[in-house]
Amino acid sequence: MKKDKARCAHRIAGRLFSKGGRLHMVLEADAASGVAQVSCRIEDETQIIAMPIAEVVQLLSRSSKIKLDGLSSPKTVERVFAKGDFWFFKAREGEHGPFANERSAERALPRHILSAQEEGRTGRPVRASA
Repeated sequence: MKKDKARCAHRIAGRLFSKGGRLHMVLEADAASGVAQVSCRIEDETQIIAMPIAEVVQLLSRSSKIKLDGLSSPKTVERVFAKGDFWFFKAREGEHGPFANERSAERALPRHILSAQEEGRTGRPVRASA
């Protein structure tokens, strides 16, 4: 049992998951204590937080379909636009905003994309099983 916990802790290090529309990376996991050190960015600052390994494993399983390639693509950046004195971004669900400036809208868009993926709201049609 002890070996299984150590193997699990080793396997989750370096993995990514989304929580609350923010991308998190598992830095290390200590099987003995049952705690993982996780990195995320909050308001442009890197934060290191401790999380129970069981919670991390659950979040990793829910985030297995996250696609990171669309977060900073040129098409994604084109989704941010100004309207009057405010800034918005376009998403499948419609316009989001207003934001006080372009930077705020640009920062909110990837968080929105991650949240949508996290919740399974990708807007893509579900394929019927054969």
